[in-house]
Amino acid sequence: MLVIGAGNSGCDIAVDAVHHAASVDLSVRRGYHFVPKYLFGKPADTLNQGRPLPPRIKQAVDSRVLRMFTGDPTRFGFPEPDHRIYESHPIVNSLVLHHLGHGDIHVRKDVDRFDGTGVCFVDGSRSDYDLVVLATGYRLHYPFVEPALLDWTGMAPDLYLNVFSRRDPNLFVLGMIEASGIGWQGRYEQAELVASVIKAREVAPAQAAAFDEHLHGPPPDLSGGYHYLGLERMAYYVNKDAYRSAVRTEIEALGVQP
Repeated sequence: MLVIGAGNSGCDIAVDAVHHAASVDLSVRRGYHFVPKYLFGKPADTLNQGRPLPPRIKQAVDSRVLRMFTGDPTRFGFPEPDHRIYESHPIVNSLVLHHLGHGDIHVRKDVDRFDGTGVCFVDGSRSDYDLVVLATGYRLHYPFVEPALLDWTGMAPDLYLNVFSRRDPNLFVLGMIEASGIGWQGRYEQAELVASVIKAREVAPAQAAAFDEHLHGPPPDLSGGYHYLGLERMAYYVNKDAYRSAVRTEIEALGVQP
């Protein structure tokens, strides 16, 4: 079995497949930073929940801590990451390196082409597989919405807080957000803000008008000071703390109970 793509989905598929497949290969084209699901007995994304550390300090500290827990992934055949930690989505998986170390999974290079029953890799090697799983991500696609309503001129819609259309006051996009550790709570807060805006238009027009000024004004910086990779899948990526703070600020300013 070959899994193409070593993102979070690809690694999850691979570690499940080792219990059923005769062999599991993992095709990768770039290096990754690996984060265990638990650090110091707590879920990794719940650490540093207070006042966030400055990006460069957090990257320096966390890189050293993670090396203590995970070691160097390049020893298993992964390329060296071409970015600093948190500049792309880290791989939150405690088992993939374990299975690589035990020989249950093998890292292969990027795919060059398919050749009948086999797969040819960019390093010139070739192997036969009876099953290939593409864990290569997805592209945003809203065929039922006119792209102009979403200000979609780049790799992703340009929406206020990744939710609000500047073209149609009644158009909201929920869930179009990616961030390390954002979880369901961040998406719940998106829905709470939309409900607050709708309610404010009914009972608090002054607050609703102030929100509309923000909507059509300069967009807030949601990067948290991180320099994210300029990839299509990162076009709607935000920093969890910066994003949730911006959303909660708007909810508090509206001051209504949805």
